[in-house]
Amino acid sequence: MTATETAPQTVPEPHTDRDPATELRVELTVAQATAAARAGDLDAALRELDRSDDPAVTRHRDVTDLRARVHAQRGELEDAERCWRQLLDEHPRDESAEAGLARIRRFRRRGPAAALARARHRGRPAVAVVLCAGAVTAAAWSLATQLPSDAREPVSDSAAVARAEQDVRQELKEQRERAAAAAEARRTKALDALVRVVRTPGTRVERHEDSVEVVFEQGLFSQGAELTDAGAAQLARVGERLAGQRNLRVEVLGHIADVPGAPTNGGSPTSLWRAMTAARALSDASGRPLTGFLVASAEQRDAPHDTDAANRTVTVVLTPHTES
Repeated sequence: MTATETAPQTVPEPHTDRDPATELRVELTVAQATAAARAGDLDAALRELDRSDDPAVTRHRDVTDLRARVHAQRGELEDAERCWRQLLDEHPRDESAEAGLARIRRFRRRGPAAALARARHRGRPAVAVVLCAGAVTAAAWSLATQLPSDAREPVSDSAAVARAEQDVRQELKEQRERAAAAAEARRTKALDALVRVVRTPGTRVERHEDSVEVVFEQGLFSQGAELTDAGAAQLARVGERLAGQRNLRVEVLGHIADVPGAPTNGGSPTSLWRAMTAARALSDASGRPLTGFLVASAEQRDAPHDTDAANRTVTVVLTPHTES
């Protein structure tokens, strides 16, 4: 498509992604397009510049500037002008864009159209003049719109491109590993802080890989799901520690004694009622809505203590949600 055939395009909003992985993809795109352009395949160069589905790559400053230069060398001045104006819209006073637009203005003043007008005025053969002017102009654009020196070293063989692609893959892998390590560090920090917050007299706080478990050392219920005064006080103390804690999953598991000969799994209505009663007490003390608690009956075999009285209790499992 020539410059005069190019349909108007709407310029989207600029993108400002500057993460390391994006920058590496930009470098690879510029390197591949530069290699194609230096080999004389300007069509391939444009395909490389437009290949990515990521606007942060295709609208990147270096990619847009190189796209303008390739259009200019193809003689597609309107496309080149559009790219450089887009670059100026997003990066005011960009020197490369200003220089490119200045060259277009100079070219139009003394390019083929101007030569044709002068030839007609002077009565010279117009076609010959246009051809000559076009040949000179193409050479001038080739010199004036050199591929950017920071495109940056010539990439002229497939091995160099392969190395660049390998570098991008390696950087993406390392970035994922760094993100995973950072997430693990945040989780560890959140769990350690939670242990300090919820530890109260009469409780045993156990830190697990992803959660903190609060085990009450004495039974909280007399019979059924009726709290003792001491049990209510214990839950109130833990609930107060939960006040203001955000991004926290709170699960309350009710227990009953592991009776010999009785089923060891499946839970029971009594343990579920204990979990609901404890959740209500924790809600009242913490100000956290009751709907913010998950309640369940623990398996009988998971009773935390060896005595029936101590197993008239609940376990509170706290799981912090950290940003990924």
